[in-house]
Amino acid sequence: MKIEQKIIIAYTILGFCSGFLTNYLFISGLGLIFAIVAPFVIYFVSLLFLVVFVKKKKILLFYNSFVTFLLVWLTIWILLYNLGG
Repeated sequence: MKIEQKIIIAYTILGFCSGFLTNYLFISGLGLIFAIVAPFVIYFVSLLFLVVFVKKKKILLFYNSFVTFLLVWLTIWILLYNLGG
């Protein structure tokens, strides 16, 4: 399996977990701002590990990981929010 495929799988799983986290934080009453900021903090912390893990700096690789994370996170959060309400 190529490194790009592993990174996309990792960020898909991270986006899925962040969607659950955002829904939990929003429903528990901690506020919308905190619920939205928390996944991005998780993403940027994981990005530090990605830079160490991948020796080659590929801008496209970082862009793809962000888009994957963002779309999966929003999809899961919207689905869970609509199911809960």
